[in-house]
Amino acid sequence: MTVVALSFVALPLLRDHRRIVLVAVATALPLVAAGLYMKLGSPTAGGVDATAVRKGRVSEDESRAATSDKIGSVASMVDGLAQRLELNPEDGGSWLLLARSYKHLNRIEDAASTYEKAVELGQFDADLAALGGDKTSESVIGAQIFGNVRLSSAAKEKVRPSDTVFIFARAVDGPPMPVAVLQRPATDLPIDFLLNDSQSITAGMELSNFEQVIVTARVTRKGDAMTALQGLEATSGTIRVADNHHLDLIIK
Repeated sequence: MTVVALSFVALPLLRDHRRIVLVAVATALPLVAAGLYMKLGSPTAGGVDATAVRKGRVSEDESRAATSDKIGSVASMVDGLAQRLELNPEDGGSWLLLARSYKHLNRIEDAASTYEKAVELGQFDADLAALGGDKTSESVIGAQIFGNVRLSSAAKEKVRPSDTVFIFARAVDGPPMPVAVLQRPATDLPIDFLLNDSQSITAGMELSNFEQVIVTARVTRKGDAMTALQGLEATSGTIRVADNHHLDLIIK
């Protein structure tokens, strides 16, 4: 209902070129709200009746007021998510959602700084990376590898919500110990990931110290990182770290 209501509210504003920024925000709000509803729950519905707007029984001023109320509601949910992250700062997915929300609310500086925290936890978003520019890229020291991990249809039948996904890189000409490791719950799948030097588990064994690595995504049970659940893993093969290309890993 939020999507429908905001669509109708935005239409009268299109006639006034001075309100183009407000229209852009109103159009993006359903996307932001959908993610926030999943994290925080749906707020009490409010605003102008969509049918009345469509039939022209509501004035343009009232429509603008309704849009403003919706923006305020989403902004309130964004603040709520920020407060939750103070209690759970290791939730990379929520940091990414918060950064996207700030971007849609045109809080650009907040979006860039929040995205830095998401990157440190292995999250990646091309639009936010471009938005952050040099400031965001400086938060990742050294090399980085990014990509996506998803399950095949057959694998989905075997994976439980309580399972864990490990995404890690091993040096081709180096020790067996991974040089970068990311751990995520299976409920996050499909996962957009980023591996970088901050995820090294051994001092002096960072990703940027090696030219070639192999990236593996592995589903495990009970946190056992050494053994894949029923062979559920995907491997990239040998890649050059400097190539910086996107990896698509499908766990079958």
